[in-house]
Parts: sequence; C-alpha cells; structure tokens
Amino acid sequence: MAIQPFDPPHPGALIYRTYIEPFTSMTANRIADQLGVARSTFSRLLNEKAGVSPEMAIRLSEVLGGSAESWMTLQESFDLWKARQVVDTANLERIDFNQVA
Repeated sequence: MAIQPFDPPHPGALIYRTYIEPFTSMTANRIADQLGVARSTFSRLLNEKAGVSPEMAIRLSEVLGGSAESWMTLQESFDLWKARQVVDTANLERIDFNQVA
C-alpha cells in the first residue's frame, strides 16, 4: 500500500506558489493567455474552485512543463485526500473472494 500524502496542495495553489508568486512580472492573466483558456477558467483553478482536467493537464504540460500525467497525479492526490476526509469506511468489510463459491 502506497503512503498517502498528508494534505497535498491543490494544483492551483502549487501553480500560484511556483509560477506566479516568485516572479514580479508573471501574472495569472499572462499564463491564462499562454494556455489558450479564458482568464476566468484559470482563475477558478488558481482559487481552487476547479480542478485540473485532462485537457488542462495537456495545456499546463506544454506551457509550464512537467508531463500531463504529473498534473493529473497532483489533482488525483488532492481529490483522494479530500475524499478520505469525508468518506466513512468504518462499517465496510472487504469481500474475501477465496471464500465465495
């Protein structure tokens, strides 16, 4: 079983901290324009109101670097961590398929 990250960052927060915040001349609007998406679409991602879709992952890969798969993995890790905070598995039992006739 893989170790699950503790409170992984939302990809939008990671983008902001890595690609916008450190650079005085870089803006969200400039990145949105480079991505070829509406500025409001990119703003929703940065503000954690939307996630990385496969299409956005491809665009991010081309514009910011990394693979599309890595962007999708970041989103998946965030989504799974959030789901684990609310899904109650206390009453669930694994099926033992060796015992099924």
